[in-house]
Amino acid sequence: MTAVRFRFIQQPSHVRAHLSSLASHHAFAIDLEADSLYSYPEKLCLVQLSTPAENVILDPLRAGDSLQGLWEALADGSIQKMLHGGDYDVRLLKKEFGIELHNVVDTMIAAQLAGHQRVGLADLLQEELCVHLDKRFQRANWSRRPLPEDMLRYAALDTAYLLPLWQRLRDQLSQLGRLHWAQEEFELLEQVSPPAEQPPSCFDVKGAHKLSPRQRAVLQALVELRERVAWAWGRPPFKVLGNQVLLKWAQSPPANHQDILETRAANRGTLRRLASEILAAVSSAKSKPVRDCPQRHHASRPPLTSKQNRLLRSLKKARQTAAQRLGLHVGLLVNTRTLETLARVEPAQAADELQSHLKRWQLEALGVQLLRVLQEQS
Repeated sequence: MTAVRFRFIQQPSHVRAHLSSLASHHAFAIDLEADSLYSYPEKLCLVQLSTPAENVILDPLRAGDSLQGLWEALADGSIQKMLHGGDYDVRLLKKEFGIELHNVVDTMIAAQLAGHQRVGLADLLQEELCVHLDKRFQRANWSRRPLPEDMLRYAALDTAYLLPLWQRLRDQLSQLGRLHWAQEEFELLEQVSPPAEQPPSCFDVKGAHKLSPRQRAVLQALVELRERVAWAWGRPPFKVLGNQVLLKWAQSPPANHQDILETRAANRGTLRRLASEILAAVSSAKSKPVRDCPQRHHASRPPLTSKQNRLLRSLKKARQTAAQRLGLHVGLLVNTRTLETLARVEPAQAADELQSHLKRWQLEALGVQLLRVLQEQS
């Protein structure tokens, strides 16, 4: 792993002192580490920052309200913020702290639009800057304290080279005439929002749609029980009971404690602690009238007609041709669901529908080709 110099700042007064200098930089790189694999709900555990001058790691678990200077810098449109794959980070900051980000750059998005096939940070740093990252700590518990030096060094590398990486990607995008494409995507990234809080649903479990109504009622009772326990124990739901265990119980409900204790792929201690609650949840669900069992209500679109299917194939062919010409992945250029929507439109509305369903850069990249297909098919 490439060596990097950094400072780990934990004391609130030292955090405030460092953050007061952020406003003097025209740009900085940022990354966040949370503990979603270990705690429930997750919490922010590290903030990595890199400026042209230095790399630092802040400790939010000790910093308290001393991070205010960071929130102000993130909202400051005169300072450019570099992230890599920043969708999660933007949503986390909005959800936990109500932070709005402005003047954002995402090097993963930039790499995609520049035509890179491998856009992970390790791949890009190796390819563009000959910097080697290892992936040992991708699933590490960042809430542990003290953090070993090698974990901190790994975390520091997530931002240490983002500024020079962006410079190279920006030059590539400029040469391709796609810098404004990236800017449109960056602005859209700033607008993403965390998903609305939803109660647990049996339909979050893969395979639930194949169950009978009564089995879905059992599964719903079990996911609700798991959610309550996860909050009480501060443990992610999948570390309480796995989906496959719940699905198995929904299909073949346990009748007694022994049935539960003999369940495979589950922690025996957890089974002992929860056996009585599991049996009570199953019993209650089994007594529900069928009309009260979970039903999935979703508006399904009618199947495409034969003419619309022919049109969809032509749209996909136009997309494939454009993707090859531009050196971009077809799914990045425009997704199939959007093409299906376009295949359903009336010919007279084709131009307006393209304007409403495609981004500005997508219209520039292949709008003419798609419109030609829609008009020819009419």
